[in-house]
Amino acid sequence: MIISNITTPLLGIVDTAILGHLSGAHLLAGVAIASTLITALVWLFGFLRMSITGMTSQALANTQAPKDAATQLFVQGAFIALLTSFIFLLLSPAYLKIGLWFADTTTETIKSASDYFNIRIFSLPASLLNLVLVGWLLAHGHAKQIMWIQILINLMNVVLDLVTVYLLQMGVKGVAVASLIAEYTGLIGYLYFAYPKLKLSALANWPKFLKLSAYKPFLRVNRDILLRTLMLEISFVFLTMQGARIGVNYVAVNAVLMNFLLLISLGLDGIAYAAEVLVGKQYGGKNYSALKSTIRNCLNLSLLLAFLYTLIFALFGQSIIYLMTDIEVIRVLAADYIIYIILLPLTAVWCFLYDGVFIGLADSKSMRNSMAMAVFGVFFPVWYVSQSLGNHALWLALHAMMIARGVSLWWKIPVYTQPGVGVNDKND
Repeated sequence: MIISNITTPLLGIVDTAILGHLSGAHLLAGVAIASTLITALVWLFGFLRMSITGMTSQALANTQAPKDAATQLFVQGAFIALLTSFIFLLLSPAYLKIGLWFADTTTETIKSASDYFNIRIFSLPASLLNLVLVGWLLAHGHAKQIMWIQILINLMNVVLDLVTVYLLQMGVKGVAVASLIAEYTGLIGYLYFAYPKLKLSALANWPKFLKLSAYKPFLRVNRDILLRTLMLEISFVFLTMQGARIGVNYVAVNAVLMNFLLLISLGLDGIAYAAEVLVGKQYGGKNYSALKSTIRNCLNLSLLLAFLYTLIFALFGQSIIYLMTDIEVIRVLAADYIIYIILLPLTAVWCFLYDGVFIGLADSKSMRNSMAMAVFGVFFPVWYVSQSLGNHALWLALHAMMIARGVSLWWKIPVYTQPGVGVNDKND
């Protein structure tokens, strides 16, 4: 999972590098705005992967659960993914218009954003279905298959980026087409590995799975994770859009620097994903000593990886920025923010791991409350009191939010390492 997750931000880094070497910061800025709008939708429905992983892991470990419980969770997740993606496709013109109004940027940047968005948005059904499939396959222990498919997606995106941008001269439209094709290729790959695990006899009863009463446990967990993810996305979208209001160069700089955040988060999430499955199985099986050991060992591995990230960014951070763009003004501005990138692995490591732990516990309520406190009680107040610092205020607020999330989740963990705590008590 670490390998497959680290390959994911390479997709964004390659897109940024190709656009960063074309003429004009407006191309990079426009794609950053449009990509943020689409990524916000996908991450908003990240609850599909999170809840599917935790609930499927517990269903597989619980000998008293129905034999078709895992298949039921897959059908429910896929139905929600398809329904919501088609609704957002219908609403996408209005969504783009609102996003561009809020960004309040230049005409050239708006055109670049529109060109990218109007193509890439059609990858939404595949993106949401992939979330369901990754969560379901991860719960079944298919981390290696997920890794190979993720590598395939990214390799295809790299090749298609080079062909569409440099050979076919399609510009930002070419980058969007490359990502679109790569997403649907990944969908085919995930379905190939999921098919043998599905209980085909249970699929014949699919109308039963779609009854509202059957959705109550699924929706209860997803409701809180949805709210948690929505609040997180509010902070990320605000960072991008507020950067656009400061200036086109600043939104371009933030787009470059956010690739470091993706690399950090998805690398650390590789360990967190393993924690989701192990914690879910151990908590479902009431093996509390193994639960404590897993959390401790995953934390040690996460800290080791975080220190490695910090070392790499301290030594090569500026060089990585130079690889992503040759626009001199972006390079100069980015140098002023490299300290935030160097420190970010150490401030973010805690919340990424503990998110995985609480997903395995299926305690979405604690995740929701932690995020509400971190975003509205820390992120926005820190930005507000320091906004005279300009773009620096956004990065200070981001660091503060990460620390607050980690501390609030860490405080709750001891409750679960002792017998007698029921999952349902935490999700009412």
